[in-house]
Amino acid sequence: MNAQVVERPTSVEEVSQLLRDTDGTVLLRGAGTALSWGGRVAGTDLTVDTRDLTGVLDHTAADMTASVRAGTTLAELQAAVGEHGQWLALDPPTEGAGATLGGLLAAGDSGPSRLRHGNLRDLVIGVTLVLPDGTVAHSGGHVIKNVAGYDLAKLVHGSMGSLALVAEVVVRLHPRPAESVTTVGDADADQAADAAARLTASTLEPTAVEWFTTGDAAAGRLVVRSDGSPVAVAVAAAGVEAVLGQAGVGGSTCPPEEVPVLWDELARAVVGEQDETVVRVATLPSDLAVTAAHARRTAEAAGVRFRMASSAALGLHTLRLAGAPAAVVAVVDGIRGHALARGGSVLVRHRPDDVDSLVDALGPPPSSVALLRRVSDQFDPTGRFAPGRFEPWYGRTPA
Repeated sequence: MNAQVVERPTSVEEVSQLLRDTDGTVLLRGAGTALSWGGRVAGTDLTVDTRDLTGVLDHTAADMTASVRAGTTLAELQAAVGEHGQWLALDPPTEGAGATLGGLLAAGDSGPSRLRHGNLRDLVIGVTLVLPDGTVAHSGGHVIKNVAGYDLAKLVHGSMGSLALVAEVVVRLHPRPAESVTTVGDADADQAADAAARLTASTLEPTAVEWFTTGDAAAGRLVVRSDGSPVAVAVAAAGVEAVLGQAGVGGSTCPPEEVPVLWDELARAVVGEQDETVVRVATLPSDLAVTAAHARRTAEAAGVRFRMASSAALGLHTLRLAGAPAAVVAVVDGIRGHALARGGSVLVRHRPDDVDSLVDALGPPPSSVALLRRVSDQFDPTGRFAPGRFEPWYGRTPA
């Protein structure tokens, strides 16, 4: 099969027939916002593009559930259910780039609201998959309490298109907040970590606690969002300012007209630029300051430009590096060694071509690698989908 073949099916049946009628390796893609994450997939025989597999199939407002085809963008779903005062409580930085529901589930991508609402894995209650041989599999349903059967949605969350094509997704929704207030203040990493710990221990229940650097200096901005009824949000905002003050952060309410600009700036800080190597680090939330300090020292010593954004209360950090390829790779290795020593993990999400051949995108395999390999063997025994995505952890030469 020609390596340039791209198919854009419009239904589950078309996907199934396409995979039954073809052989060779396959790349699954939606908007392509996470195609560079993990190991590179190159030279596949067929690309299955899901962006025509679109549409809201059902929205039961009374039950607060919606069923959508997986090529539907998150923005399209939010607009549809927003007419009924509801939303899917997910706000990934790639939403503006057209991220699709299937792509977000496969990538395991989330956003600041994960602190309060969890990630997409927690919000999906049903899924329809198409396996590499064209078999169609269903899991879950349209009822939130339906727990019958094997939970395929959780299995494919973060699988990066290596197990199955996500064709349809059923999600549970939340009421759209009547009011939202964003509190912002200047803070270094130590202050941000202290404030995040205090907020997490309080009764304020912020929707998001984010921190990002604003230039070459070590200081940055701490951003806290509070959602709810007007009265509850007013109380929460005052409480957030008080807690930030205890951490030495002079927080204040962001003017409404500046809120979208602030959150867009944060989204760009997470996604990064094309010439940057973007590294995702997961640690204990209490390790924010030590992670930031070590990464900055390592980058400065190598002459590499460093930027950082962090979901401070969750311990999820995005590091952006730019410089000579060998120096960037040395910094990635240093960051990974430090994180692993503290029980964390590191994934390279994006890197320029001149860095790609030098860097280890995945790092050492996790203790669960044998289980992951067995799952992969069950779903894709011939290694047809996304070859190379999880190599060298596991992978096979396609039959």
